[in-house]
Amino acid sequence: MLLYSIINELKSTIKASLISFFLYQAADTSINSASAILRGLIFLLIDQQPSLISYVRKQYDPTGNPRFRNTNAWVALSEIFTGILEDPGLPRTYLIINALDECTIDRNLLLNLIVRESASHSNIKWIVSSRNWPDIERDFNEATQKVQLYLKLNEASVSRAVTAYVKFKANRLAERNKYKPNTQNAVQTYLLENSHGIFL
Repeated sequence: MLLYSIINELKSTIKASLISFFLYQAADTSINSASAILRGLIFLLIDQQPSLISYVRKQYDPTGNPRFRNTNAWVALSEIFTGILEDPGLPRTYLIINALDECTIDRNLLLNLIVRESASHSNIKWIVSSRNWPDIERDFNEATQKVQLYLKLNEASVSRAVTAYVKFKANRLAERNKYKPNTQNAVQTYLLENSHGIFL
């Protein structure tokens, strides 16, 4: 939920920038790879700046779709992605990945790409969320420019934010669905008791 809010805030306040994001859903195993992340990021970048399609055509035209489905998909996609990031016409760009820890296929390749590219382009900002897993932290420690925020260390603040969010949404549900006060209270109480102080 935190990254959803960040994305919405960026969209509403930063007009001349590109925003591309990939939001994992733990239940969907078809998108648990580094290649899936790059596909998603590339698609949204091209959707906002169609001239970037030339980087896809360069990879696609010689061989067609098989280049993106076989074991070389990561190579093709990372070349496209790197080309896009190096495009001289690329404005300030925000790349957002939610729940990186849920990437189970080729996560190390993606981590290396993020660390490498974050140091190479001052007009590109990465926002990545993940559980504090040792392999992920170790790779991100290699990044030269970063700000880390540990939500576990700010558990009380996060819990207050969750409570405020749940109350706000319960009020909106009550207004929209014309709940009686006891129904609204029951919904709110259930959500708060089952949130365990986190947005998930």
